[in-house]
Amino acid sequence: MRHRATHLLHVIACAPVAALVAASLALPAHAQTPAPSPPAKQPKAYVVAIDPGHGGSADNNKPDQPFDPGVIAPNGLQEKDVTLDVARRLAALLDSDLVKVVLTRSDDSYVDIGPRMQTAVDAGAKLFVSIHFNSFTDPTTAGALVLYPGDESLAFAQTMSESLANALVQRYQIANNGVQSKPDLWVHATMAAITVEGAYMTNPREAALVNEPAFRDALAGAVRDGVEKQAPEIATLKTQILAWNTAHNIVSTHAVASPAPVGGVAGGMLLRWVIVVGLLAALVRWRRRVATVLRWAWATAGNLRGDRPAPRQRRARRPPHPDPGLRLRRALVLGGRLPVRGRTPAAIAGLGEAPHRARLSAQRDGAREGPRPALGRLGRSPTPLFASCTGASWLSSSNFASLVRLHFPSGWCGRAVGR
Repeated sequence: MRHRATHLLHVIACAPVAALVAASLALPAHAQTPAPSPPAKQPKAYVVAIDPGHGGSADNNKPDQPFDPGVIAPNGLQEKDVTLDVARRLAALLDSDLVKVVLTRSDDSYVDIGPRMQTAVDAGAKLFVSIHFNSFTDPTTAGALVLYPGDESLAFAQTMSESLANALVQRYQIANNGVQSKPDLWVHATMAAITVEGAYMTNPREAALVNEPAFRDALAGAVRDGVEKQAPEIATLKTQILAWNTAHNIVSTHAVASPAPVGGVAGGMLLRWVIVVGLLAALVRWRRRVATVLRWAWATAGNLRGDRPAPRQRRARRPPHPDPGLRLRRALVLGGRLPVRGRTPAAIAGLGEAPHRARLSAQRDGAREGPRPALGRLGRSPTPLFASCTGASWLSSSNFASLVRLHFPSGWCGRAVGR
């Protein structure tokens, strides 16, 4: 007969193995789905222009050179540095989706508004995003805002505002101030153009958030999501470009995550399950040895730490009973070795039996008040010799005979007690 632990181990081992086998058989069928055929012509990447606001530094050697630091936060942070950093993070995210990114400035240099837009137009950009941070005289003013020059950019502004709200409101408690029209902004734009005001740098709390890299990553991710929602063809072009590169053995320089091999996933999961089940089997099979080793290791660690077990306290010996015969009589009566017929409940209770047990015993045996029936030829009077030996006057000669027959059942003992 096998141990229960063996059956339990079989269940533990078979369930994941069966699931993994089924998954490994199903995955190749899914992997055999034909890849999209490459297009006849090489597709062109989607072009997005990113404009880091402000820029430039003061130069004493060139006092006539213009510079624009933008907003300077109470903690000394300058807007021109933050916009350039967020723009670079956004460019990296779009580049991973095979989007062609054009930066209007890539360093700390001053660029006028006209050349910024002209750079986007010359590159054939279809969307224009300018990164800025807001300011106000009241330091309690806060929130994110999206500006747009005209009706042709309103849809893009609304999509970007929703994306900013999804990324910043719940996580960073940046209020969503919606969209606002600004007709004098980007008046020469030939594409949908917006300006993203990510936060108020005059607000101390939001200025501290802007100084954190995690917030800058979240802002860049929100702008990327807004761009890709506004231009869903970016995902289609990405698939076509990957298919074209695969067909023509072109190694892409973009940071695109390649899908994991199908067999590797199932094999890795199966290997992990085999290791786990093997450990469980070892614990179940050699659980006693493992417990012994763990106890030994725990004791060794305690000795190394200097811990000593507390000395075991010996139980105090029970003092000897003043009347050993009374203990014997109680044990014989309660154990059924001596008859209790004819005894009153009070008499039995005096022998050490609990009152309720005495009452039940009396009712079971039909005890009544009155003389006890004789059980021996010696009569019902107590035996003086035995009573003097045991220190009890209640034990009759008949009960003494029963006691002797119990312990000395030979024939001469029976004749000795007058059988």
